[in-house]
Amino acid sequence: MAPLHAVRSPALSDTTFTVRWAKTDKDVLMAQKLRALAFGFCPPGIPEDAIAPECDSFDAFARHLIVTDNRTGRCIGTYRVLDPAGSRKAGGTYAETEFDLSALDSYRDRTLELGRSCVHPEHRQGGVIALLWSALVQTLQAENMSYLMGCASVDLTDSALDPDSIWTYLQDHARETSIGPAIPYRPFPCVRRPFPDKAVPALPPLLKGYLRLGARIIGNPSYDPVFRTADFPVWLPVSAINGRYVRHFFRREPGKESSV
Repeated sequence: MAPLHAVRSPALSDTTFTVRWAKTDKDVLMAQKLRALAFGFCPPGIPEDAIAPECDSFDAFARHLIVTDNRTGRCIGTYRVLDPAGSRKAGGTYAETEFDLSALDSYRDRTLELGRSCVHPEHRQGGVIALLWSALVQTLQAENMSYLMGCASVDLTDSALDPDSIWTYLQDHARETSIGPAIPYRPFPCVRRPFPDKAVPALPPLLKGYLRLGARIIGNPSYDPVFRTADFPVWLPVSAINGRYVRHFFRREPGKESSV
C-alpha cells in the first residue's frame, strides 16, 4: 500500500461510529470487502472472512476513508479519495477509464476524485454518509482543494430507476457547460423523456446527495459493463456547495484560513 498523505483533519466520532483514514492494509481490506458486499459482488449472508475484496489498480495510490462501528470494529462506510499526487502516480484518475477528461487538465492540481462510495446495507439511515462528508470537507479545507469530481452511477438492473428520465432531468436542471465536457468512451444511449417541469425522477441516493450539495453533470453517461451502470461525470466546485451544507459541514467559509 502506498504511503498515506498527511492530513490535518482529525477523526470525527460520535458514541457509535468513528470516521478516519485507513492506516493499514487491514483497514483497506475492510473497505474493499465492504465494497464487494455493498455492490452486490458476493452472496447475501456470506461470512465476512469469506468475502472476496472488490479492488482495482487505483486503490494502492488512493486514500481510503472508513467509518467503523465502535461496538464491533466493522467497517460500515467508505470513500476512496484520489488526490493530485496520487493520480499522477496512478497514471490518471478512475474517471479517465470511462471518460476523456482532457478538457479538465488545467484543474487537476486542485481537484480530488471521489469514488467507491458505499455504506453497509444495515446502516443506510444517513448518519454514516454525513460522517464521511464531514471528514471530506475537512480534508478539502486542510489541503486547499477547489474541486471535487467523480462518477455517479445509475444501476441499470434497478427497475425503479429510469436512465432516460434521469438524463433528461440532469440535462434540464444540473448541466454545467462552462467547463468540459467529459466525453464517454462507451456512451450509454439515452433519449429525452419529457415529464412535468417540477417533477423529479427517482434518483440513486449518491447522485441525489451530490445534486443537493450543488454538483453538476459535465457530460453524457458512460456504460460500465462490470458494474452494469450508467455513470454520469460529476463536478463540484467547493465555492458552489449549497449554503446550508457549508454551514453544516464547514468549520469556516471556503477561501478563509483553516484552523483545523
